[in-house]
Parts: sequence; structure tokens; C-alpha cells
Amino acid sequence: MAELGDGRATTLDAALGILEHCITALSERANREGELPPMSKEEVDMLCYCVITCRTLREAIERAARFCAMLGGRGAQLSLAVSGGRARFHMATRRLRDSPSALLTDLFGLAFYRRLFAWLIGSNLPIQGYAVYANQVMEREVLEGFFLQPLTFGAPDNSFDFPAPLLDRPVVRDAADLREVLAVLPFDQLFEPGGQWRFRDAVASIIQTQLVRNRRLPSLDQIARFFNTSPATFHRRLVQEGTTYVGIKREQREQRARALLRHGDAKVGDIAAQLGFSDVRAFRRAFVDWTGETPQGWRARHAAPG
Repeated sequence: MAELGDGRATTLDAALGILEHCITALSERANREGELPPMSKEEVDMLCYCVITCRTLREAIERAARFCAMLGGRGAQLSLAVSGGRARFHMATRRLRDSPSALLTDLFGLAFYRRLFAWLIGSNLPIQGYAVYANQVMEREVLEGFFLQPLTFGAPDNSFDFPAPLLDRPVVRDAADLREVLAVLPFDQLFEPGGQWRFRDAVASIIQTQLVRNRRLPSLDQIARFFNTSPATFHRRLVQEGTTYVGIKREQREQRARALLRHGDAKVGDIAAQLGFSDVRAFRRAFVDWTGETPQGWRARHAAPG
């Protein structure tokens, strides 16, 4: 998971708004649209635990399909088709075609499965975009900017395809890895899946999310409890990856400060408050330590064109 750059960080406010809209819309519209209740968090977790013991990605997808079938259609009908060197993962839900909540629900479902499959094999899962059953009832640019994929609307069902040889890749994760990943969902929704998953990246994404939402950063004890571990174990795990919780907070504060200064006209005092500094002087001292410049001087040289 790559660290956020200034430009990427500026999209987080809009992106998190989409996420919150989706969750709200699901809870309010599920019954009115005549759909069965969606999978619960506990059922999603159980699906993940079922596939973690599979030998290959193909076996994991097939087992996920069998798991969802046992839910009587509440989770979606999953299937896999292989042709011409490409594998296509299908997630049939048949929700209403002209419902924004249905569109968002299905897109988040596709993104979840892509991220899960990529994480299982420790590799990127290159796709050519998401095909969705729903019609285009929301702005394409906003949706594609959030999900980072081209979208095809009005498809026969929801799906994405990827190189078929990846189906034979071995599952490289274990139950301990899975517990950490389930702890941070959906905080890591904005980051690319696959590759070497690091504990520090999960912690950084939580901190970045809290900063974007202008919420107080958790203490070491609080975030350790979030990962269901002791503060000592939490600290030791980060040290093993070459960092500390204080260091992660400093990095994420700096990234967010740069983004706010470059892409907005917020007052320095307001930025200091949003980043959790006691006062503007403390923020100025920290920013000079990060960059060698004052916030005002840095903004004058780096502000994006209006």
C-alpha cells in the first residue's frame, strides 16, 4: 500500500463522503427495495476465515461461492469463468438498476472481493475495470475517481476480469494476518490491494482517515485495543517494521498539512486545529521541522493553481 501523496490526500474528503453515503443508503433502502438483508460483518468475517485455509486463489474463489450460496442469496451469487487466458469473477445480485444505493453496494462488493483475492496471494490483481448491473445513476467521474477503475454500467451482472494464471497462485496469508486485516476494514478502502501488506500501513490509513474527518487521533492504548492487542505488543510490532506510533502520526500529519496548504485556502490556525496541535505556534514549529519553511512560506511556493 503506497503512502498518500498530496494530490491523493485531497481526494479523501470526497471519497469518504461516498463511503458514508453508501453505508447510510444501504441501511435505509434495503427493505424498501425488496432485497434480503445484506451480509452482516460477522458473516463477511466468517467468509474470510473460510477462504484463508485454501491452497490457491481458484480454490478460495470457489469456496467463497459455496459460502455465499449457503446464505440463501443474501450475500450474492458468486461464480468464476475462464476463457482465453482471462478469468472473470461474477457477483450477481440483481438489485434495482436505477438505485444509487444498489450501485454503490455492488461497487463496494466488487472492490472488496478484488482486494481480498489480491491480499490472499500477496500480489496485485490487475483488472480492466468493474462491470456493474446498475445503470449510471451517479456521476461517472466521481465514482471512477473513488474506485480507481473504469466502469461499465448496465451489464448482465457485476464482474471483473484478471489474468487466469493468477488462479493458480498459492494463498500466502494465515489466520493471524487475517485478524489484522479484518480489524482495519473498511479503513483501507482507499488504497491499492496486493503486494506486501504491512502492519504500519494499516495503522497509517486509520490515522489518515481520522485526520481527514477532523477527528481526534487515538492514543496508543486506544489503537492497541482496536487491534485486540496490548500496547507493548502493538509497539513491538511497529518497531519490527522500522517505525513507531509517534512516527506514523508525525508522517501522516505532515502529509495532510502539505495537502491542505497546497490545495486549499484554509487558515493556518484552522489547519493546526484540524491536525490536533495545541495551538498554531506548535504547528508552525512542527512544520518548520518537517520542511525547513513556515506554513505560509511553503504555501506561497507550492500552492496549486486556482
